Amino acid sequence: MPVIPIPRRVRSFHGPHTTCLHSACGPVRTTHLVRTKYNNFDIYLKSRWMYGFIRFLLYFSCSLFTSILWVALSILFCLQYLGIRIFLRFQYKLSIILLLLGRRRVDFSLMNELLIYGIHVTML
Repeated sequence: MPVIPIPRRVRSFHGPHTTCLHSACGPVRTTHLVRTKYNNFDIYLKSRWMYGFIRFLLYFSCSLFTSILWVALSILFCLQYLGIRIFLRFQYKLSIILLLLGRRRVDFSLMNELLIYGIHVTML
């Protein structure tokens, strides 16, 4: 029978395949397995369930957080779009009133470019 050397970290671990590993290298390891009041397979199942549950909570919370961010981003985009439409209507009415009063027209081009740049940043 071939002798398989097992590192010390693996030798100290007692999982579901501990007996298989120790039977494969019987002449190398002569001490007996550590006995506890729990069965090794039961401990393995409990830890596997716990790690699976923690992994599920992690993935679920990350996906929930991502979906909330997408919703917030879409709401922000809609608010910006509606705000620009309202602001452009206000600009149009203000320009008409100033034109009727014979005053000089106000230049809103810089403000319009900044608002459009803000929407582009939101979409990126």
